[in-house]
Amino acid sequence: MSVTRAEPAKVAAERLHDLAAELEQRGFAARVLVTDGKLRVWVQHRTVPQLSEAIYAAPADDGLWWLWWSWADQLAPIDAIESAAVKITYVLTPG
Repeated sequence: MSVTRAEPAKVAAERLHDLAAELEQRGFAARVLVTDGKLRVWVQHRTVPQLSEAIYAAPADDGLWWLWWSWADQLAPIDAIESAAVKITYVLTPG
């Protein structure tokens, strides 16, 4: 399912809440918040709090919505919640 222009903010918010729930199930602290006018998921490793990241949702140049890393690299398509959670977990898990 791709996000249409008629309801992008609503769908993006739903997907970010889904992502936060998936990350919580994987043992991370995650919450949806608004910073700098953007809806984001703040995710943090529970035992190593320095390992944290803010993931946001926004359209790419082609108009399709994606989840993005805080440094503006695409993370996963907006509906690929499990794939995004796997990548986030990998990055925020100490080696």
